[in-house]
Amino acid sequence: MQISKVTHAELKRATCEGPLVRLHDNATTPGSEGVHRVLTRSGATWSRRHRAYVFADLFPFGQAAEVVRLILDRRCAVNRPDRGIVSCPQSIAETIWDDLPGVRKGWKVLEPSAGHGILAAEGTSRGCAVDCYEIDEHRATEITRARIATNVTTTDFLTVTAQPTYDAVVMYPPHRRDLAIQHVVHAYRFLRPGGVLTALVSLGLQNAASKRGDQFRQLLNRAGYLRSLDEADFEDGPLLSPTGLRLSAQLVYLYADDQETAPDQM
Repeated sequence: MQISKVTHAELKRATCEGPLVRLHDNATTPGSEGVHRVLTRSGATWSRRHRAYVFADLFPFGQAAEVVRLILDRRCAVNRPDRGIVSCPQSIAETIWDDLPGVRKGWKVLEPSAGHGILAAEGTSRGCAVDCYEIDEHRATEITRARIATNVTTTDFLTVTAQPTYDAVVMYPPHRRDLAIQHVVHAYRFLRPGGVLTALVSLGLQNAASKRGDQFRQLLNRAGYLRSLDEADFEDGPLLSPTGLRLSAQLVYLYADDQETAPDQM
């Protein structure tokens, strides 16, 4: 369905700032309602914190202007099957780092499968030395250019041999349960004794009915705990999957007090 002339005109007046789209201060009600429909159908969500629409899969370095230009040219919402990875919302990145036990400047931190590096950027801003692994060359290049990580390695994190040298791991693993568990357990092996891992994962991950699920529950019971998140935690809008579905989420905390009893490689 094509957008109306009023919607087209209102969107044309909007301001794009990186992954954000901000409507004109004097936006008309019919125009703003139409813009809301077309932007959300194109993959954006409303951020109360930024008072703008956010294309989460472009955060923090992508340009919403390119998407808006396509909408204006086509006069309709754009299908974006290549949206790819969705970054951790900024509000949750701040929560993760605010609640990271004992964090201090100079800590050596790992963000595996870093995506756009939003967790790394937050850690670097707090004085930590953050290393990133990212399988996508384009995203890895973005992180390097932005200088938000100490080291960036372009590779599949699951193929990297674990070296228990990190004070902390902060991560937003892939959404699929078994794959998320595989990433979390592998990342746990990168912690030094006494280190801590924090991961944003889907609600119910601990109930995965598989061998990996059993191993994760054993690790969680021995070395960690869960913290559920609700809508109030997401100041930047809801957490979305790469396909645009809303997700319920929680944080998992794991402590590496006894590396010898970590689960076998899965």
